[in-house]
Amino acid sequence: MDERAARDVVLVRAIETADGARELWGDEDRVWAGRAAAEAVGEAASADAFLAQRAQRVLERLAKRHPKVRAVADIPQARRWLAPAAAAAAFVVGAAGVDVGSAHRINLLAPPVLALIVWNLAVYVALLASALRRARPSLPEARRPLRRTVAAWLRDVSRPLGKAMSVPSLAAALARFSTDWSVLAAPLWRARAARLLHVCAALLAAGAIAGLYVRGIALEYRAAWQSTFLDATDVARLLEVVLAPGSWVTGIAIPGVARLQAIGSGSAGENAAPWIHLYAGTLVVVVVAPRLVLAAIAWFRERRLATRFPIALEHAYFQRLIRGWREGTARVACIAYSFDIPDANADGLARLLTRVFQTTVDIDWLPVVRYGDDAFPAPSSLPLAAVVAVFSLTATPEPENHGALVRALQSGAWGRAPLAVIVDTSDFLRRFEGHPQRLAERQAAWRQMLAAHGGEPLFVRLAEPPLQEAANALATLLELAGR
Repeated sequence: MDERAARDVVLVRAIETADGARELWGDEDRVWAGRAAAEAVGEAASADAFLAQRAQRVLERLAKRHPKVRAVADIPQARRWLAPAAAAAAFVVGAAGVDVGSAHRINLLAPPVLALIVWNLAVYVALLASALRRARPSLPEARRPLRRTVAAWLRDVSRPLGKAMSVPSLAAALARFSTDWSVLAAPLWRARAARLLHVCAALLAAGAIAGLYVRGIALEYRAAWQSTFLDATDVARLLEVVLAPGSWVTGIAIPGVARLQAIGSGSAGENAAPWIHLYAGTLVVVVVAPRLVLAAIAWFRERRLATRFPIALEHAYFQRLIRGWREGTARVACIAYSFDIPDANADGLARLLTRVFQTTVDIDWLPVVRYGDDAFPAPSSLPLAAVVAVFSLTATPEPENHGALVRALQSGAWGRAPLAVIVDTSDFLRRFEGHPQRLAERQAAWRQMLAAHGGEPLFVRLAEPPLQEAANALATLLELAGR
């Protein structure tokens, strides 16, 4: 999915994960969003397309209830004013920075453009060293404080907006989104920062070239040199290296020792036009062209990340949504052992399963297994999203009875559907609500019995289930059982 869709998906995940109490977005809303998205994209669509469509539907409906959600979703992908403003500023600084003073004399050993060339060469060495570090995992990546700073300016999340949220769960969701998206989008922001810095460096050099030529039209620059430690021979050798790219581009030969002696210390110098051409050509070869190439590389990386944004769909949240979409209605087989589950408890289990699967759930209640009966219901011929064995905490766990049912449901005859064992605490708590010690002892007995079968019970008061806590626990059990 692209960056825009990924941002919506991450925002919706933050909202749905933070809204455990379903104050913003209820279970019915989540089921509707999945169904509407599935109808829109069709069965042949990719998981990315389904998640993006679902996120769009969620944000559209949520924005009607909470307009500030739209304000968060519509934050631009980057501060669009920053790039043109920085580029213009770089060009202006470059043009203004080549002013050599009222004397209009250019010292060939210390012109502003020479510092610009040295700085860029140092940057290239640092970039090469950083690339080598990334190629060798044993070495840490070099820190780039300037790039980190620019990347921070390019962030497209807003923390202060969360303080203005009147709904606490919405503020919590935005805070979570800000954290999650900052981690996921950091490589993209760094690529944008690199592209902007390379473009600004190229424009800084271009501004310096433009400044020299514009001033040279109205003013006469004189070129000379002076040094305490170097003579004309040393200066000639140095300039042959520094100005070689400019000589190659312009075709102008670099003056030799004799000419340099004539414009040395104490002389009036000579017309600086050839030297300006040489330095301008060197800037083009050493600074402008390489920086534009590096900017193009950063742009291609930025586009690749923006159009194929990396999101780990293996996350349990995404897997539940994708599974619900692929399977449509989630079919769950439920078997109660030795007690007739009341309607209120069955309804509580249905609400619990709906929250876990976040789609329409079709519960197939199989015949109740009576105490001591070893004839268990036959497995369903249709694929199942889960199998749930329901016991009552009022019963004392017995391996030869309760354990036998668990073993039967774990057999290959039931396919690969994950098994969850729920122990309903409703009746037990009504009888012994003031005896926490008895509750702890009975729960320990169930855990010990099921541990021998490699299972873990989930104790839930199905008559009044704590949906947020119980759904998280049940989802974890099903994920572990499905591995």
